[in-house]
Amino acid sequence: MSPVGEVTLGQGANITCSTSNQRLGGTFVLQQTSGAFRKTQTSSTNSAAFNLLQVDFGNEGSYTCQYRIRLSSRDFNSPLSDSVRLSVAVPLQQPSISLASPDGGLVWGPQGAEVTRGYSCVFTCSISSHYPGGVFSLISSDSGLTDTKQALAGSASFDFPVTEYEHLGVYSCVYEVTLSARRFTSTTNASIVVIIKMPLVPLVSSVAVMGPLLVLLVLVAVCLVCRRTRPAGPPVALDYDALAVIHGNDYDNNQNEDQDNIYANVDPMDTDNKLGEEEERAEEKESDDYEELESNGGQDPEEDEGTCEDEADYGNVTQLDEPTVDIYGELENVYQNF
Repeated sequence: MSPVGEVTLGQGANITCSTSNQRLGGTFVLQQTSGAFRKTQTSSTNSAAFNLLQVDFGNEGSYTCQYRIRLSSRDFNSPLSDSVRLSVAVPLQQPSISLASPDGGLVWGPQGAEVTRGYSCVFTCSISSHYPGGVFSLISSDSGLTDTKQALAGSASFDFPVTEYEHLGVYSCVYEVTLSARRFTSTTNASIVVIIKMPLVPLVSSVAVMGPLLVLLVLVAVCLVCRRTRPAGPPVALDYDALAVIHGNDYDNNQNEDQDNIYANVDPMDTDNKLGEEEERAEEKESDDYEELESNGGQDPEEDEGTCEDEADYGNVTQLDEPTVDIYGELENVYQNF
């Protein structure tokens, strides 16, 4: 038999019968041992070839040959030959698999197909050598998902309207067909790795909400830092004459109360300058009085009045001396008045 053993469904097979008998011109008989198939062929040689054009599952089985000659109106049959077995095979090609996303949620990356969560995707399984009654199975090795659909024109589509994280995995297609109560299965095709990724819309929304809040927090922090590090204002120049008039009588009561606060706010250089000017004016006045006394013969024409005025002047001088210390009393009121 040719081919030997297994014949593809629909293809042809050739079975040759031969004999070593010297009488030629006999008839060869090919018959199926477990079926109704039987053919005869007269040959002028010692062999005969039987062609089976399109093998189907009915041709499966064992075949034997017999040689028959007719002599003097009698038929003589040879013993049956050893049998040959014919098997029908249904080789299935490896199916192909493809993936698409109708709403644009698919991106092919170096590690596989990246599908955005919530988008749809469609797997398509197809095969060129299809038979009636074939089915496709979509198998995911990671998630354990298996779905089966009838093959139409050698292909089948598997829809996922909304992809979730549970759909990630490695997908492959398998084609199966049942013929003459026998199931034939194709080999597994090349697989597609599916990665489910997070959609960008929630991420952008989170950034849009958190961005202004972060900016506001940064501005508040900067304002607090600037407020804490802001330097104090320059020292206030005080009018000591006015202070003397306003607060001359409060020296005894407030001398010790706010002494520390005054030293912290009064500029020592300004105080020294004021005291120096007052001493110069006092010395000039004493010098003028002395010259006037000498010009009057050593007697003061207004001695009596001068005595009273001297006492008043002495009191006023005392009053002038006091404000230099008196400003320590109510510093807050001074700032309010000036």
